[in-house]
Amino acid sequence: MEHSRASFVLGHHFEQARIVHCQVGEPTLLVTELTPFHPQSHLWPDQPGDVGTASWEGGSAVVGPCRMGAISPEGELFVDQAIPVKRGAEGWAFVVVHPLAGQHALPIGGEVELKVDAEARHALSLGHSGCHLVALALNRVLMPYWRKEVSERDALEQPDFDRLAIQSSRVESRGSREQYRIGKSLRKKGVNSEALLAELPRIEQQVNAQLAEWLASGGEIRRSRAGEAIIDSRYWHCVLEGREVTIPCGGTHVGSLAELGIVSVQLNPREEGFTLQSRVSP
Repeated sequence: MEHSRASFVLGHHFEQARIVHCQVGEPTLLVTELTPFHPQSHLWPDQPGDVGTASWEGGSAVVGPCRMGAISPEGELFVDQAIPVKRGAEGWAFVVVHPLAGQHALPIGGEVELKVDAEARHALSLGHSGCHLVALALNRVLMPYWRKEVSERDALEQPDFDRLAIQSSRVESRGSREQYRIGKSLRKKGVNSEALLAELPRIEQQVNAQLAEWLASGGEIRRSRAGEAIIDSRYWHCVLEGREVTIPCGGTHVGSLAELGIVSVQLNPREEGFTLQSRVSP
């Protein structure tokens, strides 16, 4: 069996596909050779899976949220955190799992029409594109809080505080929520944690100002992929400050900064760090 082919990177919301696996239960777990549905990653579950509908001759069902799965050489399906092997393991097929409401014994080789809820997808795409922009703005504003030269750099060649300090990230409808921790290792790298945490209100204002400046440019956002398979690398590209920046990303996105409208953040202190809540108001 081959890895699932995914078309959500191209912005697709509809596909007609062949069924390759169907596990009847509550819910029924459907796998097709091709899908427009974005699944939640089992490795970094920041963006929730797409929802929508599946239709076939004589029936239909609500789909989602979709998840990642892997089918063993023996044909057994493992879903989400139960996946026991690394991506690309020999003989394993990594697939998009479509949970169908109800019990449906669909035939292998049969055809099914898959349709993504475009409105729900768009709301998450707004949140995810905003999330990347916020991370770059946060890194820009926090540059003065590094006492040492930092080798880890982001797509704008700035010290990558976001990647080094992030503990969790959750893309939401028209927003996102991140938790950052400034522990011993990050302080050793040179972060002035005392000054940073004491000045969160000022940092929040500066991040929002940087976001407003970038959004006013209305730069293009596009996506690319190394291949059709769900395990192939995918990328987010955005024109900022006159050049295109690229970030590895498996999620879905809007087509320009103009679509985001207003993006704003709130920073709140927490033990050894802070939380960041972003809101997108298109």
